[in-house]
Amino acid sequence: MRVEIKLRPVEKNTILPFNYNYQIYEQLIDKMAIASLELSKKVETSHVDYFTFSRIVVRRRELIPEKGIKILSDTVSLYISSSVGEVIKAIVEGFNDSPVLKINDISFIVDDFKVLKEPKIREGSLFSTLSPIMVRTVKISGNKMKIWDLYPNEDSFFERLRKIMLMRFSELYGEMPEDKEFTLDVIKFKPVRILVRDAYYRGSLMVFRYYGSLDIAKFGYDNGFGEKTKYGFGMIKLIEEEK
Repeated sequence: MRVEIKLRPVEKNTILPFNYNYQIYEQLIDKMAIASLELSKKVETSHVDYFTFSRIVVRRRELIPEKGIKILSDTVSLYISSSVGEVIKAIVEGFNDSPVLKINDISFIVDDFKVLKEPKIREGSLFSTLSPIMVRTVKISGNKMKIWDLYPNEDSFFERLRKIMLMRFSELYGEMPEDKEFTLDVIKFKPVRILVRDAYYRGSLMVFRYYGSLDIAKFGYDNGFGEKTKYGFGMIKLIEEEK
């Protein structure tokens, strides 16, 4: 289930900072708690990522170096997605009761909600990211272990991504998908880094074609591809193409 929340900046010429993921995550948990405290505690304390969200989509904007993005449009959009409908329902109900989203010292008011139609995912469907896909591994250097961020131009990216998606699928559903194989044909990608709390997370914005397990494709569409999706990583959208 996926919802678009349209947000209206309280002040004109608002400058949206580049890093805001953790603030949005915290407020989504808070909104969920308004509707269901039990559900919010479960989602917050679990190692399972129950949802994902997009970067804030600003359709008319101006880049202000070292500061952020000046919002020139009347509204911006935040997309939230989960295969657990109760999570989306609780977030929407929380925003309905408390329709304010804050990032640093700027505020947005909820302007509208829209539940999006589920797309028909097929073999070879074309996707683009609404938030970067993050894939990590551990490397041994001397006597120390180091977290290493992987990118699509590295072969190990795809094998690690496959293991992550199978693990996350089994954690949420309690079983493995019948078809476990999939591949991404990456058309282009751009590495980015995002500050989450006090650490930078590196990921990739990309356009790719998907081949293989439709169960994993649906899971990735609903819950995000890669790791740390609850912090706003791995959301994708289907690009409609003419037949």
